[in-house]
Amino acid sequence: MATDRALEREYDVPAEETPAATCPYCGRPFRAERYVTFHVGVDHAEECSEAEREAFDEERGDEEYDLFTFHFKAAISVFLVYFLFTFIYALVWAG
Repeated sequence: MATDRALEREYDVPAEETPAATCPYCGRPFRAERYVTFHVGVDHAEECSEAEREAFDEERGDEEYDLFTFHFKAAISVFLVYFLFTFIYALVWAG
């Protein structure tokens, strides 16, 4: 699946980089500590400790908040652009 490949690329560590962290269960290297947290919470959910589960839940909550904030800003931007074009259109026809 294309989505899986896209996620794999984001997690993969290039040969010239030193991994920031590795998975304690499978040893897979990651570019950032938060990627390990997501990986453990998704791929090793049955094996992970309570602390790792809490870290995953917290990181997921932060990610959901960031996504909500992005969507909110995008919606407001679209609304403002629409309003601006409508205003300009009204000025041109009134003028």
